[in-house]
Amino acid sequence: MDRAAAEATQPVSIPASGDLPPVVNPSRPLRFRLFLLAASGLAPLALVLVLASVDLAQDRRTEAQRSALELSRALATAVDAELGSAVSLLENLANSADLQDIPPARLATEDYARLAQRMVQRQQWLMIVVTDERGAPLAHEGPVAALGRPVEPESMAQVLSTLAPAVGHVAVGPSGRHAFAVRIPVLKDGRLRYVLSAVVPTTRIVEVVTRQQVAAPWVATVFDQGGTRVASSRAGGPGRYSAALEQLVGVGNREGVGVTRVPAGADKLVGFSRVRSSQWVVAVGIPSDEANADLRRVIAAVGAGTAVSLGLLAWLAWRMARSISGPIDMLKRAAADLGAGKQVALRPLGVEELDEVGWALRQAAIDRDDANERHGKVEAERERLLAQLEEALHVAEQANRNKDEFLALLGHELRNPLAPIMNAVHLIGLKGDDRTLPERRIIQRQLRYVTRMVDDLLDASRITSNRFAINLRPLRPVPVLEQTVESQRPNFGARAVNLRIDDAARNEWVRADEARLVQVFNNILGNAIKFTAPTGSIDVEARKVGRSIEFAFRDDGPGMKPEHLRRAFDLFYQAPNRAPGVGAGLGLGLAIVRSLVEMHAGTVQAHSDGEGRGMAITITLPLGAPPNHEPVKPRMSAGAVSMRVLVVDDNEDAADTLSMLLVATGFVVQVAYAPQSALDAAVSFQPEIVLLDIGLPEMDGYEVARRLRSGERPYGGRLVALTGYGQEKDVQKAHDAGFDAHLTKPVEPDTLLELLARLAQAARP
Repeated sequence: MDRAAAEATQPVSIPASGDLPPVVNPSRPLRFRLFLLAASGLAPLALVLVLASVDLAQDRRTEAQRSALELSRALATAVDAELGSAVSLLENLANSADLQDIPPARLATEDYARLAQRMVQRQQWLMIVVTDERGAPLAHEGPVAALGRPVEPESMAQVLSTLAPAVGHVAVGPSGRHAFAVRIPVLKDGRLRYVLSAVVPTTRIVEVVTRQQVAAPWVATVFDQGGTRVASSRAGGPGRYSAALEQLVGVGNREGVGVTRVPAGADKLVGFSRVRSSQWVVAVGIPSDEANADLRRVIAAVGAGTAVSLGLLAWLAWRMARSISGPIDMLKRAAADLGAGKQVALRPLGVEELDEVGWALRQAAIDRDDANERHGKVEAERERLLAQLEEALHVAEQANRNKDEFLALLGHELRNPLAPIMNAVHLIGLKGDDRTLPERRIIQRQLRYVTRMVDDLLDASRITSNRFAINLRPLRPVPVLEQTVESQRPNFGARAVNLRIDDAARNEWVRADEARLVQVFNNILGNAIKFTAPTGSIDVEARKVGRSIEFAFRDDGPGMKPEHLRRAFDLFYQAPNRAPGVGAGLGLGLAIVRSLVEMHAGTVQAHSDGEGRGMAITITLPLGAPPNHEPVKPRMSAGAVSMRVLVVDDNEDAADTLSMLLVATGFVVQVAYAPQSALDAAVSFQPEIVLLDIGLPEMDGYEVARRLRSGERPYGGRLVALTGYGQEKDVQKAHDAGFDAHLTKPVEPDTLLELLARLAQAARP
């Protein structure tokens, strides 16, 4: 509504400036009506009582914390003396037995063994252990029979690094009892000879705490360096620091006081001190109720007086509320009308401040109507923009789907003609005509190059769509590297290839996908060959570095400038040509390498000293655990080559060349170019293996497989999908249709023959 309509509904007109007109009964300020509340005098009295209570509580708290701190100091001194005594006893044992001069083989036959056994019995220790300069156990004395690596290695590492005595964490020893280690170095001519350790049960520290006779309800607790309880004056105390105590102690001070909360919810006043020789912590807690006993009586008196004052205040408030509750109710109704979108009408309320609130409500109603009108326009514009955004998102998603479908179709259409070419080249090689060897090598190199480009393009699409999966398993990466370098050797030409394997890395294992690891090595070697001169050199090295294995590939090619090197692993990035005659490629190889290496929890880095100074790619993979046994690859057996194989493909060149390849290997082969012919041949020819193309006319390979498996005479042999579709969803779809294996065109003849051998081995005992 407009301003004129709003003012017409009001009994009294109030100017826009906010100045109210005079009325018969003038309004009184609200502070005048509330003055009687302040006159009660409750506030000054309450303030004095509160301050006095706070002072008393603070004094009691300070005194209790000081007592807790003094007791913690005394306990810390006693614990320090006990630990120091253990160190002294070990030093006396080492000196008395001349331990530094005893060879390891005679530790159990020397006087040392008798002295150590006597000390274990006298001190009620669990055992005394002698370890060499690397921390490996050599001999022990005590009732515990087992002897292995240190249960608590941190203190052992401390002694080995500092050559000084150390006290360890509390741990469960071989006997199953809670204990801690006291260790000293045994030196000879300034060099570490042995480490002598006493395994001390925590009961020794419990005895120290018990001797202090800490009176209930005080609680004294000793914690080790890691916050684990060593001993307590009360059974069933905390097993570890509470969160509040850990925060208090974690500041790093040698001693201090503070307040903590126990699980029951009550506060405790805490004083703590650190044990000098071991950095253990002794904490003494006092319930806050114990410190505030006197304060409770004061609070009871204050509460009684406050209750009386509150009664008087309530009576006065009731009297005054009667005079202002009516106008306030009117304001509430007006506010409800404002919230409901109705007109706001108010008469003079008799209270100056409330009349100002009433005017503000009427003005807010006017502003509300204006804002609603503006909001409607904004909402309409927002809906329009949201519709545009949803449409753009739909278009982008459709474009992404079209891209994936196009790449899948492109990969299929490119792979289909590559398969017969690869088979034909292999068949030419089987004829033994050496005159065609150079031409065959050129064709094979170009086939591998085109196949790699198609695979890289599809891999890049899956990576960017987060649809790329790898199968991690334990494997030794060095043999994979050696096999990859050997398979690339025909492509090296006259280039010098130096392969160096660190002996420490040769038998190490990682968790990796072998096929993807080969892809990584091939991509890097392919780049090195591409950018290295025909007479240049390529260095390949594998070495173990800490808990990782590192592969370094170096070439003496043209290198890269720093501004190009920073983008070397970007998708589709192509640096300016670094050598004459070098093709541009797609810019996918190193991007795929980085993604695959990161999927293996590894890192990859590129380095170049500048143009003309070569390039280095370094891959680091974390080491993994070996498997229980290594898989054994099947070999082609004499019985495999007599098996019947049905080849089904509507590409006659692909089917015929594959048939000739299998016949040359010794298989009995029949070819079908159409789905129905394949179904008929499966009945008449009774093949043991069917190589089935997926992209068949009229009926795709999935449907053919389902009919073979579910016909009147279900086919029980092996089905192998041989197709240009090679994405993960295609492999899964083939598996669901009943296929035993999936091969992506073009497939290397050796790979195909190896698969057939494995299937034959599984089919025949």
